[in-house]
Amino acid sequence: MMQSKRCPNDNHGRMVVRIRFCPSCGEVLNKNIVSRKCPEDTHTQMRRSRNSYCMNCGTGLLEERRG
Repeated sequence: MMQSKRCPNDNHGRMVVRIRFCPSCGEVLNKNIVSRKCPEDTHTQMRRSRNSYCMNCGTGLLEERRG
């Protein structure tokens, strides 16, 4: 039997989550929060915080930036 890796982010086990996407794995944590498009400077801040995914829009932050 294959075991999937568990995300180390504690938001997965919380009853009340105030972000839409997990910053570690990108999974939707709270589907009731409206997803929104973020400006690049917001993504830059999240990269500096060592997030792999945007908590607002779910965009992968470690992917190469385009143009």
